[in-house]
Amino acid sequence: MSGNTKTAARLRGQLSQYSGIISKGFGKAKQGLIQEVLYGIQAAKDVKLSDIARTLKEQEALIKLEDRL
Repeated sequence: MSGNTKTAARLRGQLSQYSGIISKGFGKAKQGLIQEVLYGIQAAKDVKLSDIARTLKEQEALIKLEDRL
């Protein structure tokens, strides 16, 4: 593993742990949403839904992903 890969994995783990803490008491779907939104904000360095959706790089259309979020 390169240094960048280890750092990315560590950050992803920390983000997952943090999102688990702040989303306690919510259902599984809402916990997943919180984790995706936090990751998107961190990766996009922006809070706009379209930018968050682009950073998630999912197969569904951008407009559908924005509606889901």
